[in-house]
Amino acid sequence: MTAQDEESPLGDEEFECSIELGPGWVDMTLRTGTTAEAEALAGEIVGLRGARAMTINKGAFFADLVERGVRLNEGGPIMAAVCYAESGEALADFVIDSYRENGPTRPRRADVHTLLLNWAGVGTTGENDVTYPDLPSGPAVRVRSTVRTKQMLGLWHQDTGTVRYAVAPPGLRSLIITTANWQNMERADEIAWLVDELMLGLQVAILEADGDKAPAA
Repeated sequence: MTAQDEESPLGDEEFECSIELGPGWVDMTLRTGTTAEAEALAGEIVGLRGARAMTINKGAFFADLVERGVRLNEGGPIMAAVCYAESGEALADFVIDSYRENGPTRPRRADVHTLLLNWAGVGTTGENDVTYPDLPSGPAVRVRSTVRTKQMLGLWHQDTGTVRYAVAPPGLRSLIITTANWQNMERADEIAWLVDELMLGLQVAILEADGDKAPAA
């Protein structure tokens, strides 16, 4: 990260995030987060994919869309999306959030690294893969990890793969945090690659006082 990453303007900031969704990804962002809104959106998506050769029942696909739509929008993210295989199998959930600390500066890289590791929560297994890519939207910290969730009394466990990015767009104090989760560990490397490709299309625009947009650059 550069000096531009360590300091950014004082005062309130308004910005918009957008990302180009590639094949398989569907936008599940909801305005109200209600089940009714999720059902309406799911109906549109099922209609658009109806001609495709899905191996799962359309009713099951619809129910999965509704459940994920409601769940992913619970925290009011900037954006929510799901990646589906041609078969209709859900491969990965994806959300975009923002994070901002009090004060005039953004967290430094070492602090962001710790923030993302703590965000993964207790239960992370194995080593975390930490890299520092430079994205078109700004310098970033990327953490890939595996989280193991146990039932009470340790009767079973479920491994979940995660790739989380913290992006520092120039000109903003806020960090853009993206999180992708999946449970199909046999396709973990493929899904992680899909997420990395998706992140190349992330765009952040600062909203100026007159309402115009200016790229965060």
